[in-house]
Amino acid sequence: MIDLYIDNFFNFFDKGGFVLYIVFAIALFLWALLIERYIYISFEYKKYAKALKQELSQNEFNQKFKEEIKKYLIEESNIKLKSGLSFIKTLIIVCPLVGLLGTVTGMIEVFDVMALSGTSNVKSMASGVSMATIPTMAGMVVALSGILFEKKLELSIKYHTDKLYLEISKVL
Repeated sequence: MIDLYIDNFFNFFDKGGFVLYIVFAIALFLWALLIERYIYISFEYKKYAKALKQELSQNEFNQKFKEEIKKYLIEESNIKLKSGLSFIKTLIIVCPLVGLLGTVTGMIEVFDVMALSGTSNVKSMASGVSMATIPTMAGMVVALSGILFEKKLELSIKYHTDKLYLEISKVL
């Protein structure tokens, strides 16, 4: 049963051509970065915020510097939270473009088949059409799913930044 799924998986990649492998590699890298950010926010950032609040509560600060300290800490926190986010956005933008590269290479294959055998060999042209459409579809699917989770990540970052601001305001 598993062999059937594996065969279908590799047949799908064969139909998509080499560009589908590139889209797949970008998708794996994109999802690894997204998962890393979610894990960082869920575990490491919470430890960082807790340690920061504890450290602030143990120290006395001059009243005139409190607002600057708060801005600095929020900005530092924001930099930590948004680390890698611009690269994630770039990968999301690149996925459909790489898929379109698959369209171009697939259409080149269709035209090569038409040049060699004429327009009567529809079956030969079908592989080129598959090679043209599958990477485009895969690139779009990866980009759409990436956008959804990237936007969710941005909302989570905003939530944690606002929450830290309020907590620091209470402590300072």
